Amino acid sequence: MTSQFLTGLGLVFWQGLVLAQGLEPGPAGLDAVAERQRIAQERVEHEADYLQAERICYGRFAVSDCLRTARKDRRVAMDELRRQELVLNDMDRQTKALEALKRIDSNLEAQQKKQQEPPAQPETPR
Repeated sequence: MTSQFLTGLGLVFWQGLVLAQGLEPGPAGLDAVAERQRIAQERVEHEADYLQAERICYGRFAVSDCLRTARKDRRVAMDELRRQELVLNDMDRQTKALEALKRIDSNLEAQQKKQQEPPAQPETPR
């Protein structure tokens, strides 16, 4: 009984902490799968742009400087895509955590209701 109480108290604490931090799930209109596909497509496009820039650089006189610039542009683009991907991952984690908290909360409520019900009286034969 005491461990259930402490577990329930801990869960309420964590739920309050999550809600206080404003960790609500992402916007309802955000399609995570579509966003991940867009990020993957942009990665492919940036990689193709880099390869093309690399080919152009090898045709120039100042190859090293051109390659350095191409690598910098590629790194900036890839870093931005990685940042976007991390935001999506964070939103997924937060959504799953809130769903788990809600599921645990409903299980605790059901368990408490079950404990509060009076035990069934066995029927006596007449």
